[in-house]
Amino acid sequence: MVVDDTIIYRKILKDVIESLENAETVASASNGKLALRKIETHKPELILLDVEMPEMDGLEALKVIKQKFPEIGVIMVSGINERQAAITMEALQRGAIDFVPKPIGRNMHENIKFLTDSLKPIVNLFLTRHAASGARDKIESDIAEKKTVISSSFNSKPKKPIPQKTPLPKRFDVMVIGVSTGGPNALAGFIPELPADLGVPILLVQHMPPMFTKSLANHLNAKSAIEVTEAINNQILEKNKVYVAPGGKHMVISEKHGQTVIEIIDSPPVNSCKPSVDVLFDSVAKIYKNNVLSVIMTGMGADGMSGVEKLKQTGCYSITQSEKSCVVYGMPRAVAEAGFSDESVDLDKMSARVTSLIKKR
Repeated sequence: MVVDDTIIYRKILKDVIESLENAETVASASNGKLALRKIETHKPELILLDVEMPEMDGLEALKVIKQKFPEIGVIMVSGINERQAAITMEALQRGAIDFVPKPIGRNMHENIKFLTDSLKPIVNLFLTRHAASGARDKIESDIAEKKTVISSSFNSKPKKPIPQKTPLPKRFDVMVIGVSTGGPNALAGFIPELPADLGVPILLVQHMPPMFTKSLANHLNAKSAIEVTEAINNQILEKNKVYVAPGGKHMVISEKHGQTVIEIIDSPPVNSCKPSVDVLFDSVAKIYKNNVLSVIMTGMGADGMSGVEKLKQTGCYSITQSEKSCVVYGMPRAVAEAGFSDESVDLDKMSARVTSLIKKR
């Protein structure tokens, strides 16, 4: 189902969805109130939900959808401005599985391509999981004794690599985090649990467009004892602060006049990502050597794997989020399958574990 107050966006989003394999639009609505009525009739599996609409906006509608129809997936469709970005962060906290920004260009063909490229992996992931879940339920009810494992390519079991465990460094000087799909919710269960006196700076890359990273930082900062801020160019790295890479730019670190500083650079995407985890991690490997704690969390793709490899070459200690606690076990799986993960940690134990490592238990 497509829910948007503008007829042109309803048409564009409908066309994008129907261009995807095994997907069709069963209904559309111009506001949240109308959408709730149509859900009862059409029973969609997935809803594309605009943030700002008359009568009932996306956030209000999402709350009701999650209460009455928790099995339905919701992807928020947001304008690119600070207000809608902040609302989108709140929606992700309330159960939306992801979001896509509305393109602001005037070229219709490019706008459609942008939305298609943005929605395709999210929708395909949801449909694959939904189909697998339904198949599992049927098998378990019809043939209870037959144990059949159905899993998506996004969440397949990692191969068992030859262990390449790194001894714990005597101390940690910095923590670096890479995260993508499912990140805002995962970070909300991780960063606010860290102590204000953790003792190291934290550099964080979350795959997001401009404005949304600032809202993410503000959202986390409001809930955390440790300070969280969107990084700015030439900022001196300080302990007990979390620096979020700004959307649409890369974040790296360098040494200037004996101090470690953040640089925000506008170079091409890496792994189709900007900001890229690999770009940050590569720069950290050159400065901090073996006193680095890396954390790769939920996300599609393999951004961060190459960066962790370079960090491991200097003696970094590497943690990956466990498969069972990931929304998408892609980025952590890539690191684990390459043999670069020293520990797999559940999300609800992540903050306690990294605090224990950094503060030496």
